[in-house]
Amino acid sequence: MLTPEVATQSIPITARLGVLGWSHLDPVIVAALATEAPLLLIGPHGTAKTWLVERLAQVLGLSFRHYNASLLNYDDLVGIPIPEEGNEQLRFITTPGAIWDAEFVFFDEISRCRPDLQNKLFPIIHEKRVVGLRLPRLRFRWAAMNPPSPDSPDLDTASSTYYLGSEPLDPALTDRFPFVIPVPAWRDLSREDRRLILSAKPSSNGTEPEFELAELVAECQALIPQVAAETSDWLTDYLICAMDLLDKAKMPQSPRRARMLMQSITAIHAARIVLEGPEVPLDESAELALVYGIPQTATEVPPSPATIVAVHKQAWEIANKLDDEAWRQILEEADVVKRVILAEDLQVDDEDLSRLITQALNVDVSEARKVALATAIFLTFRGHRALTPAAWEPLVKLSARVLLPRTGSLNAAPNSPNGTLWAEIKTWVLRRRQEGEIGQLEVNYVLGGFPELWQQYNWQESLDKFRHDLKMFGIKELNS
Repeated sequence: MLTPEVATQSIPITARLGVLGWSHLDPVIVAALATEAPLLLIGPHGTAKTWLVERLAQVLGLSFRHYNASLLNYDDLVGIPIPEEGNEQLRFITTPGAIWDAEFVFFDEISRCRPDLQNKLFPIIHEKRVVGLRLPRLRFRWAAMNPPSPDSPDLDTASSTYYLGSEPLDPALTDRFPFVIPVPAWRDLSREDRRLILSAKPSSNGTEPEFELAELVAECQALIPQVAAETSDWLTDYLICAMDLLDKAKMPQSPRRARMLMQSITAIHAARIVLEGPEVPLDESAELALVYGIPQTATEVPPSPATIVAVHKQAWEIANKLDDEAWRQILEEADVVKRVILAEDLQVDDEDLSRLITQALNVDVSEARKVALATAIFLTFRGHRALTPAAWEPLVKLSARVLLPRTGSLNAAPNSPNGTLWAEIKTWVLRRRQEGEIGQLEVNYVLGGFPELWQQYNWQESLDKFRHDLKMFGIKELNS
């Protein structure tokens, strides 16, 4: 679970409602309330999804309806239809649970809802209409679901929880929720929040007289037009870049979603100004909007939050460099390693190249791949680039496994794990070290990873990637 780094909030929202560990979501929740935009909560059972919604409706003093979508019949929503005289129109005999006078509706377990009923919920969520009629009092349409189960869940994995009855929503329905929020599970909570939950003494129950949520929401609402006017040009460039990068990352978005994200960023930024003060950075607000505004989060295999953050950071960099053609070319390249090569071709300065190298070494890959990359990069730039210490330090540390001689001893008895591994490697090493400088470099890489790296990673697959990295950087021989 991602909890983006944001400034310390002076006005906590969820904690005062008795929901602990959600403070990073406070600006998103206030933004959703201020814009009256549909919001979808995704998370395991018992994570306070329903409790939060009920507390919000209570504190805001709204007429509230809670529907369990897995058990819902359409008559529960609209009442009992009775033909009018002449059978030309219907009127509805309403029940206490009917939707007609509701101001806040919550569709729980929406991923367990029958497809035909999901279609009937669509106009309520999107248009505030039911059977073609406006719902003039309805303001908030929120929903919740358990994570949908993958097609082939690993039922033998004890640490995994699968909700076999939870199905992915129709993509068109998901695309009507501007906010799609994975909520914190137990493992995501801080130690202090866990202690408070177990002690049944949450920091607050939301009843303090100074806690005027409606006023905070109204303040955010009033601020949104000003924020939109001040940031519109910049955010337009940023979102054009972000949409292109999401498409490259196999997370294509609709034009509707692009517009939603534009509105969400301004609303979240306004909310953060209200909650935290006027100096909050816009890029953090954009990151929150992107992380909690991608409909693919509601699918069986949601994108990694780190992937979405990487898209955000890349889009933000590109938007900052739009007037620099060389940098635009570099930053539009999604592969951070290829960016280093492109930057060398375009002759960027040593400091900027160092920053790109540091980013390439920080990608989420195996330690074996990092050693391979560092070796290729070190050999490429050691003779003609004055890189910064921040770049040289990890390059030297990682490539030392390959480039510095070392001695050691270990038990490689035939029946031991190390013995079996060495038996695989030995014949190849003796043959390959006779095949020139590159052959010796490959041998050094394999021996340098023995046994620690090859107990975790396949040495042959890692060697293939090392060869690929050497080729990508044009290393065909070693020059002293």
